[in-house]
Amino acid sequence: MTRSTLVAVVAVVLVSMCAACSGATTSADGPDKTTTGGDVVCGDAIADGDEPCDGPDLAGVDCADLPGFDAGVLACLADCSAFDVSACTADPLAAVVRINEVTSTEIVEGAYAGAGDAVELYNAGMAPADLSGLRLSDDAGFADDKTYVFPPGLVLAAGAFVVVTKRDDVTGEGEYTFGISDSDPESIVLGDPNGSVLDEVAFSGADALVSWCRLPDGADAWQACARSFGAPNQPDDGTSSTGGDPVCGDGVRGGDEDCDGDDLGDVSCLDLGEFAGGRLACGDDCTWDTSSCTPLATRGAVAINELSSDGDDAIELYNAGGTTVDLAGWTLTDDLSSPRDPYDPDTDANRLEFAPGATIGGGEFLVILAGDPPMHPFGLGAGGDAVALLDAEGAVVDFIEYGADEAAVSYCRVPDGPFGDWEPNCTPTPGEPNAH
Repeated sequence: MTRSTLVAVVAVVLVSMCAACSGATTSADGPDKTTTGGDVVCGDAIADGDEPCDGPDLAGVDCADLPGFDAGVLACLADCSAFDVSACTADPLAAVVRINEVTSTEIVEGAYAGAGDAVELYNAGMAPADLSGLRLSDDAGFADDKTYVFPPGLVLAAGAFVVVTKRDDVTGEGEYTFGISDSDPESIVLGDPNGSVLDEVAFSGADALVSWCRLPDGADAWQACARSFGAPNQPDDGTSSTGGDPVCGDGVRGGDEDCDGDDLGDVSCLDLGEFAGGRLACGDDCTWDTSSCTPLATRGAVAINELSSDGDDAIELYNAGGTTVDLAGWTLTDDLSSPRDPYDPDTDANRLEFAPGATIGGGEFLVILAGDPPMHPFGLGAGGDAVALLDAEGAVVDFIEYGADEAAVSYCRVPDGPFGDWEPNCTPTPGEPNAH
Protein backbone atom coordinates (compact mmCIF):
# COMPACT_ATOMS: atom_id res chain seq x y z
CA MET A 1 0.00 0.00 0.00
CA THR A 2 1.43 3.38 -0.94
CA ARG A 3 1.15 6.56 1.08
CA SER A 4 -1.23 7.92 -1.52
CA THR A 5 -3.86 5.47 -0.26
CA LEU A 6 -5.51 7.05 2.76
CA VAL A 7 -6.01 4.76 5.70
CA ALA A 8 -8.76 6.14 7.86
CA VAL A 9 -8.08 4.06 10.89
CA VAL A 10 -4.32 3.86 11.35
CA ALA A 11 -4.56 3.44 15.09
CA VAL A 12 -7.43 3.61 17.52
CA VAL A 13 -7.09 4.70 21.10
CA LEU A 14 -9.76 4.99 23.74
CA VAL A 15 -10.42 8.57 24.73
CA SER A 16 -12.19 9.58 27.91
CA MET A 17 -15.09 11.94 27.88
CA CYS A 18 -12.79 14.61 29.27
CA ALA A 19 -10.32 14.19 26.45
CA ALA A 20 -13.15 14.50 23.97
CA CYS A 21 -14.46 17.58 25.70
CA SER A 22 -11.44 19.67 26.41
CA GLY A 23 -7.70 19.81 26.63
CA ALA A 24 -7.89 23.28 28.14
CA THR A 25 -6.74 23.99 31.66
CA THR A 26 -7.08 27.14 33.70
CA SER A 27 -3.85 29.08 34.04
CA ALA A 28 -2.51 29.13 37.59
CA ASP A 29 -0.86 32.46 36.92
CA GLY A 30 -4.07 34.28 36.08
CA PRO A 31 -4.36 36.95 33.38
CA ASP A 32 -1.15 37.39 31.43
CA LYS A 33 -2.11 39.89 28.73
CA THR A 34 -2.70 43.00 30.83
CA THR A 35 -1.48 46.02 28.95
CA THR A 36 -1.97 49.76 28.93
CA GLY A 37 -2.53 52.43 26.35
CA GLY A 38 -5.81 51.12 24.96
CA ASP A 39 -4.55 47.69 23.95
CA VAL A 40 -6.30 44.42 24.73
CA VAL A 41 -6.60 43.88 28.50
CA CYS A 42 -7.29 40.39 29.79
CA GLY A 43 -9.33 40.71 32.95
CA ASP A 44 -11.42 43.77 32.04
CA ALA A 45 -14.50 41.60 31.29
CA ILE A 46 -14.55 42.75 27.66
CA ALA A 47 -13.74 40.25 24.90
CA ASP A 48 -11.87 42.31 22.31
CA GLY A 49 -8.85 42.05 20.04
CA ASP A 50 -7.84 38.40 19.68
CA GLU A 51 -9.59 37.35 22.90
CA PRO A 52 -12.31 34.74 22.34
CA CYS A 53 -13.66 35.65 25.77
CA ASP A 54 -12.83 37.70 28.86
CA GLY A 55 -14.30 36.76 32.25
CA PRO A 56 -18.09 36.71 31.96
CA ASP A 57 -17.99 38.13 28.41
CA LEU A 58 -18.23 35.02 26.20
CA ALA A 59 -19.01 36.99 23.02
CA GLY A 60 -22.45 35.37 22.82
CA VAL A 61 -21.05 31.84 22.62
CA ASP A 62 -22.35 28.93 24.69
CA CYS A 63 -21.47 25.23 24.94
CA ALA A 64 -23.87 24.21 22.16
CA ASP A 65 -22.07 26.54 19.73
CA LEU A 66 -18.81 24.59 20.08
CA PRO A 67 -18.08 21.40 18.15
CA GLY A 68 -18.72 18.29 20.22
CA PHE A 69 -20.97 19.82 22.89
CA ASP A 70 -24.71 20.16 23.29
CA ALA A 71 -25.28 21.73 26.73
CA GLY A 72 -23.65 22.86 29.95
CA VAL A 73 -22.05 26.00 31.35
CA LEU A 74 -19.32 27.65 29.29
CA ALA A 75 -16.64 29.76 30.97
CA CYS A 76 -13.43 31.59 30.02
CA LEU A 77 -9.88 30.63 30.95
CA ALA A 78 -8.20 33.08 33.32
CA ASP A 79 -5.67 34.14 30.66
CA CYS A 80 -8.42 34.81 28.09
CA SER A 81 -6.74 32.47 25.60
CA ALA A 82 -9.64 30.04 25.14
CA PHE A 83 -13.00 28.89 26.42
CA ASP A 84 -13.13 26.67 29.50
CA VAL A 85 -15.39 23.79 28.46
CA SER A 86 -14.87 21.66 31.57
CA ALA A 87 -18.52 22.16 32.55
CA CYS A 88 -19.89 21.56 29.05
CA THR A 89 -21.69 18.32 28.20
CA ALA A 90 -20.41 16.28 25.27
CA ASP A 91 -22.75 15.58 22.42
CA PRO A 92 -22.71 11.77 22.14
CA LEU A 93 -23.67 12.01 18.49
CA ALA A 94 -20.93 14.44 17.53
CA ALA A 95 -17.57 13.88 15.92
CA VAL A 96 -14.78 16.36 16.60
CA VAL A 97 -12.06 16.33 13.92
CA ARG A 98 -8.92 18.27 14.74
CA ILE A 99 -5.53 18.91 13.19
CA ASN A 100 -3.39 16.93 15.63
CA GLU A 101 0.24 16.83 14.47
CA VAL A 102 2.39 18.46 11.76
CA THR A 103 6.01 18.25 10.61
CA SER A 104 7.86 20.59 8.29
CA THR A 105 10.73 18.28 7.33
CA GLU A 106 11.14 15.00 5.51
CA ILE A 107 10.17 11.81 7.32
CA VAL A 108 12.84 9.15 6.86
CA GLU A 109 11.59 6.41 9.17
CA GLY A 110 8.41 4.39 9.66
CA ALA A 111 5.24 4.04 7.63
CA TYR A 112 5.56 7.54 6.12
CA ALA A 113 9.26 7.40 5.22
CA GLY A 114 10.00 9.57 2.20
CA ALA A 115 7.21 12.06 2.85
CA GLY A 116 8.32 15.67 2.49
CA ASP A 117 6.12 16.77 5.38
CA ALA A 118 2.87 15.55 6.94
CA VAL A 119 -0.36 16.56 8.66
CA GLU A 120 -2.32 14.28 11.00
CA LEU A 121 -6.03 14.58 11.81
CA TYR A 122 -7.62 13.06 14.91
CA ASN A 123 -11.25 12.39 15.80
CA ALA A 124 -11.55 13.54 19.41
CA GLY A 125 -15.32 13.03 19.38
CA MET A 126 -17.51 10.11 20.38
CA ALA A 127 -18.87 9.27 16.95
CA PRO A 128 -17.39 8.44 13.51
CA ALA A 129 -16.58 11.45 11.33
CA ASP A 130 -17.31 11.63 7.62
CA LEU A 131 -14.31 13.38 6.07
CA SER A 132 -15.83 13.48 2.58
CA GLY A 133 -15.19 16.87 1.00
CA LEU A 134 -13.30 18.35 3.96
CA ARG A 135 -10.57 20.77 2.88
CA LEU A 136 -6.99 21.06 4.11
CA SER A 137 -4.85 24.04 3.13
CA ASP A 138 -2.26 26.58 4.20
CA ASP A 139 -4.58 29.25 2.77
CA ALA A 140 -7.61 30.36 4.80
CA GLY A 141 -9.32 31.18 1.51
CA PHE A 142 -8.88 27.55 0.32
CA ALA A 143 -7.43 28.47 -3.08
CA ASP A 144 -7.84 25.51 -5.45
CA ASP A 145 -4.11 25.16 -6.12
CA LYS A 146 -3.30 25.11 -2.39
CA THR A 147 -6.11 22.91 -1.09
CA TYR A 148 -6.44 19.16 -0.64
CA VAL A 149 -10.01 17.81 -0.68
CA PHE A 150 -10.64 14.52 1.14
CA PRO A 151 -12.21 11.85 -1.10
CA PRO A 152 -15.84 10.67 -0.80
CA GLY A 153 -16.62 7.87 1.62
CA LEU A 154 -13.66 8.42 3.94
CA VAL A 155 -14.80 7.86 7.54
CA LEU A 156 -12.61 8.46 10.59
CA ALA A 157 -13.57 6.40 13.63
CA ALA A 158 -13.79 7.96 17.09
CA GLY A 159 -10.30 8.07 18.61
CA ALA A 160 -8.63 7.32 15.26
CA PHE A 161 -5.98 9.10 13.19
CA VAL A 162 -5.53 9.80 9.49
CA VAL A 163 -2.28 11.13 7.99
CA VAL A 164 -1.84 13.01 4.73
CA THR A 165 1.54 13.91 3.24
CA LYS A 166 2.96 16.32 0.70
CA ARG A 167 2.71 14.98 -2.84
CA ASP A 168 5.98 13.93 -4.44
CA ASP A 169 6.10 15.39 -7.95
CA VAL A 170 8.26 12.49 -9.17
CA THR A 171 6.53 9.44 -7.64
CA GLY A 172 3.06 10.94 -7.37
CA GLU A 173 2.75 9.65 -3.80
CA GLY A 174 1.18 11.86 -1.19
CA GLU A 175 -1.90 14.04 -1.08
CA TYR A 176 -1.58 17.81 -0.64
CA THR A 177 0.49 20.17 -2.80
CA PHE A 178 1.07 23.26 -0.67
CA GLY A 179 4.06 22.18 1.48
CA ILE A 180 5.11 23.42 4.92
CA SER A 181 8.07 25.76 5.42
CA ASP A 182 10.73 24.64 7.91
CA SER A 183 11.59 28.22 8.90
CA ASP A 184 8.78 30.70 8.18
CA PRO A 185 5.51 31.24 10.06
CA GLU A 186 2.87 28.75 8.90
CA SER A 187 -0.85 28.20 9.27
CA ILE A 188 -2.72 24.99 8.42
CA VAL A 189 -6.50 25.18 8.07
CA LEU A 190 -9.16 22.48 8.02
CA GLY A 191 -12.50 23.45 6.49
CA ASP A 192 -15.84 21.87 5.73
CA PRO A 193 -17.00 21.34 2.11
CA ASN A 194 -18.38 24.89 2.06
CA GLY A 195 -15.10 26.45 3.18
CA SER A 196 -16.10 27.19 6.78
CA VAL A 197 -13.10 26.78 9.11
CA LEU A 198 -13.35 23.76 11.40
CA ASP A 199 -9.85 23.94 12.89
CA GLU A 200 -6.64 25.92 12.38
CA VAL A 201 -3.13 25.92 13.80
CA ALA A 202 -0.55 28.69 13.43
CA PHE A 203 3.08 27.92 14.23
CA SER A 204 6.68 28.58 13.27
CA GLY A 205 8.04 26.16 10.69
CA ALA A 206 11.11 25.77 12.90
CA ASP A 207 8.90 24.52 15.75
CA ALA A 208 7.73 21.67 13.53
CA LEU A 209 11.15 20.49 12.31
CA VAL A 210 10.54 17.26 14.20
CA SER A 211 6.89 17.45 15.22
CA TRP A 212 4.43 20.07 16.45
CA CYS A 213 1.46 18.39 18.11
CA ARG A 214 -1.47 18.55 20.47
CA LEU A 215 -0.73 16.86 23.77
CA PRO A 216 -2.77 14.97 24.76
CA ASP A 217 -4.34 14.15 21.39
CA GLY A 218 -7.12 16.55 20.47
CA ALA A 219 -6.33 18.95 23.34
CA ASP A 220 -6.03 22.72 22.99
CA ALA A 221 -2.33 22.88 23.92
CA TRP A 222 0.38 22.53 21.26
CA GLN A 223 4.05 21.73 21.88
CA ALA A 224 7.18 20.17 20.37
CA CYS A 225 6.76 16.38 20.26
CA ALA A 226 8.43 13.19 19.18
CA ARG A 227 7.15 12.01 15.79
CA SER A 228 4.18 9.67 16.17
CA PHE A 229 2.12 10.04 12.98
CA GLY A 230 -0.80 7.63 12.99
CA ALA A 231 -0.41 6.92 16.71
CA PRO A 232 -0.98 8.76 20.03
CA ASN A 233 1.20 11.84 20.43
CA GLN A 234 4.25 11.70 22.68
CA PRO A 235 6.29 14.50 24.31
CA ASP A 236 9.76 15.27 23.01
CA ASP A 237 12.26 13.87 25.53
CA GLY A 238 15.08 16.04 24.16
CA THR A 239 16.62 13.30 22.04
CA SER A 240 14.25 13.35 19.07
CA SER A 241 15.57 14.23 15.64
CA THR A 242 14.10 14.41 12.17
CA GLY A 243 14.57 10.68 11.88
CA GLY A 244 17.97 10.45 10.24
CA ASP A 245 21.37 11.72 11.28
CA PRO A 246 21.41 14.73 13.63
CA VAL A 247 21.07 18.00 11.72
CA CYS A 248 22.92 20.91 13.29
CA GLY A 249 20.70 23.94 12.97
CA ASP A 250 17.33 22.20 13.20
CA GLY A 251 16.80 23.40 16.77
CA VAL A 252 16.72 19.87 18.21
CA ARG A 253 19.65 18.19 19.96
CA GLY A 254 20.49 14.79 18.58
CA GLY A 255 23.34 12.31 18.39
CA ASP A 256 26.57 13.79 19.72
CA GLU A 257 25.38 17.43 19.56
CA ASP A 258 25.97 19.35 22.81
CA CYS A 259 23.09 21.62 21.88
CA ASP A 260 21.20 22.94 18.87
CA GLY A 261 19.96 26.53 18.68
CA ASP A 262 17.88 27.25 21.77
CA ASP A 263 17.79 23.58 22.76
CA LEU A 264 20.34 23.44 25.59
CA GLY A 265 18.79 20.45 27.31
CA ASP A 266 18.37 22.44 30.57
CA VAL A 267 22.17 22.68 30.90
CA SER A 268 23.66 25.85 32.40
CA CYS A 269 27.17 27.25 32.83
CA LEU A 270 27.23 25.82 36.36
CA ASP A 271 26.42 22.32 35.07
CA LEU A 272 29.60 22.27 32.97
CA GLY A 273 31.71 22.32 36.14
CA GLU A 274 34.19 24.94 34.92
CA PHE A 275 32.18 28.09 35.54
CA ALA A 276 30.71 30.03 38.43
CA GLY A 277 27.64 31.14 36.48
CA GLY A 278 26.73 33.31 33.51
CA ARG A 279 24.77 32.55 30.36
CA LEU A 280 25.38 29.40 28.34
CA ALA A 281 24.65 29.47 24.62
CA CYS A 282 24.99 27.19 21.61
CA GLY A 283 27.52 27.79 18.85
CA ASP A 284 26.83 27.48 15.15
CA ASP A 285 28.58 24.09 15.22
CA CYS A 286 26.19 22.80 17.93
CA THR A 287 28.88 22.81 20.62
CA TRP A 288 28.75 24.86 23.81
CA ASP A 289 29.39 28.60 23.56
CA THR A 290 30.72 29.51 27.01
CA SER A 291 31.86 33.04 26.15
CA SER A 292 29.28 34.50 28.55
CA CYS A 293 29.95 32.01 31.36
CA THR A 294 31.95 33.23 34.37
CA PRO A 295 35.13 31.19 34.92
CA LEU A 296 35.59 29.60 38.34
CA ALA A 297 38.96 31.28 38.60
CA THR A 298 37.27 34.68 38.71
CA ARG A 299 34.54 33.70 41.15
CA GLY A 300 34.29 35.85 44.23
CA ALA A 301 31.77 36.88 46.82
CA VAL A 302 30.95 40.13 45.00
CA ALA A 303 28.78 39.85 41.89
CA ILE A 304 26.76 41.99 39.52
CA ASN A 305 23.30 41.18 40.82
CA GLU A 306 20.71 43.31 39.02
CA LEU A 307 20.55 45.91 36.28
CA SER A 308 18.01 47.88 34.30
CA SER A 309 18.24 49.77 31.01
CA ASP A 310 15.26 51.91 32.03
CA GLY A 311 15.41 55.26 33.81
CA ASP A 312 18.62 55.66 35.83
CA ASP A 313 20.31 52.58 34.29
CA ALA A 314 20.82 51.14 37.76
CA ILE A 315 23.48 48.47 38.33
CA GLU A 316 23.42 46.59 41.62
CA LEU A 317 26.35 44.75 43.18
CA TYR A 318 25.88 42.19 45.94
CA ASN A 319 28.40 40.80 48.43
CA ALA A 320 27.37 37.23 49.12
CA GLY A 321 30.25 36.79 51.56
CA GLY A 322 30.40 37.45 55.27
CA THR A 323 33.14 40.09 55.28
CA THR A 324 33.53 43.58 53.88
CA VAL A 325 35.28 43.83 50.50
CA ASP A 326 37.48 46.81 49.62
CA LEU A 327 36.43 48.03 46.15
CA ALA A 328 39.14 50.70 45.78
CA GLY A 329 40.64 50.43 42.30
CA TRP A 330 37.94 48.06 41.04
CA THR A 331 36.36 48.87 37.67
CA LEU A 332 32.80 48.72 36.30
CA THR A 333 32.65 48.89 32.48
CA ASP A 334 30.64 48.03 29.38
CA ASP A 335 33.79 47.92 27.24
CA LEU A 336 34.17 44.10 27.16
CA SER A 337 32.24 41.82 24.82
CA SER A 338 33.51 38.68 26.57
CA PRO A 339 35.06 37.97 29.99
CA ARG A 340 38.10 36.71 28.09
CA ASP A 341 38.68 39.96 26.20
CA PRO A 342 41.88 41.86 27.11
CA TYR A 343 41.09 45.08 28.95
CA ASP A 344 43.02 48.35 28.73
CA PRO A 345 41.63 50.97 31.14
CA ASP A 346 43.60 53.72 29.37
CA THR A 347 41.40 53.33 26.28
CA ASP A 348 38.14 53.17 28.25
CA ALA A 349 37.09 56.73 29.04
CA ASN A 350 33.60 55.66 30.11
CA ARG A 351 34.57 53.32 32.93
CA LEU A 352 33.82 53.71 36.60
CA GLU A 353 36.88 53.20 38.80
CA PHE A 354 35.95 52.92 42.44
CA ALA A 355 37.65 55.52 44.61
CA PRO A 356 39.71 54.84 47.74
CA GLY A 357 37.48 54.04 50.68
CA ALA A 358 34.73 52.39 48.56
CA THR A 359 33.58 49.16 50.22
CA ILE A 360 30.68 46.73 50.23
CA GLY A 361 29.80 44.92 53.44
CA GLY A 362 29.00 41.25 53.76
CA GLY A 363 25.42 40.56 52.70
CA GLU A 364 25.02 44.14 51.48
CA PHE A 365 23.84 45.61 48.17
CA LEU A 366 25.44 48.57 46.38
CA VAL A 367 23.38 50.38 43.72
CA ILE A 368 25.19 52.53 41.15
CA LEU A 369 23.16 54.80 38.86
CA ALA A 370 24.19 56.36 35.55
CA GLY A 371 25.94 59.73 35.79
CA ASP A 372 29.26 61.26 36.69
CA PRO A 373 31.53 59.34 39.12
CA PRO A 374 30.97 57.99 41.72
CA MET A 375 28.09 56.92 39.46
CA HIS A 376 28.79 54.95 36.27
CA PRO A 377 29.15 57.05 33.09
CA PHE A 378 28.42 54.50 30.37
CA GLY A 379 24.68 53.77 30.60
CA LEU A 380 22.92 50.56 29.54
CA GLY A 381 21.55 49.88 26.07
CA ALA A 382 17.91 48.79 25.71
CA GLY A 383 18.86 46.72 22.66
CA GLY A 384 21.34 44.62 24.63
CA ASP A 385 24.62 45.29 26.37
CA ALA A 386 27.37 43.71 28.47
CA VAL A 387 28.74 44.78 31.85
CA ALA A 388 31.95 43.62 33.52
CA LEU A 389 33.29 44.03 37.05
CA LEU A 390 37.09 43.87 37.42
CA ASP A 391 39.16 43.87 40.59
CA ALA A 392 42.07 46.18 41.35
CA GLU A 393 44.45 43.82 39.49
CA GLY A 394 42.33 43.95 36.33
CA ALA A 395 40.94 40.40 36.65
CA VAL A 396 37.31 39.89 35.64
CA VAL A 397 35.28 39.21 38.79
CA ASP A 398 31.91 39.04 37.03
CA PHE A 399 30.56 39.53 33.51
CA ILE A 400 26.99 39.64 32.28
CA GLU A 401 25.53 40.05 28.80
CA TYR A 402 21.83 40.59 28.13
CA GLY A 403 19.70 40.74 24.98
CA ALA A 404 17.23 43.21 23.53
CA ASP A 405 14.55 44.30 26.04
CA GLU A 406 15.69 41.73 28.64
CA ALA A 407 16.67 44.57 30.98
CA ALA A 408 13.81 46.88 30.01
CA VAL A 409 12.28 46.32 33.44
CA SER A 410 14.99 44.54 35.40
CA TYR A 411 17.51 41.78 34.67
CA CYS A 412 18.45 40.01 37.87
CA ARG A 413 19.99 36.96 39.53
CA VAL A 414 17.68 34.62 41.40
CA PRO A 415 18.76 33.81 44.03
CA ASP A 416 21.06 36.74 44.78
CA GLY A 417 24.81 36.30 44.35
CA PRO A 418 27.33 34.76 41.96
CA PHE A 419 25.51 31.42 41.70
CA GLY A 420 22.08 32.86 40.90
CA ASP A 421 20.58 32.38 37.44
CA TRP A 422 19.90 35.49 35.38
CA GLU A 423 16.25 36.15 34.59
CA PRO A 424 14.68 38.88 32.42
CA ASN A 425 11.75 41.06 33.49
CA CYS A 426 12.27 40.68 37.23
CA THR A 427 10.45 42.86 39.71
CA PRO A 428 12.85 45.82 40.19
CA THR A 429 14.36 45.61 43.71
CA PRO A 430 17.49 47.83 43.70
CA GLY A 431 19.17 47.61 47.08
CA GLU A 432 17.02 44.70 48.20
CA PRO A 433 16.85 40.90 47.59
CA ASN A 434 15.76 39.99 44.07
CA ALA A 435 12.35 38.55 43.21
CA HIS A 436 11.00 36.79 40.14
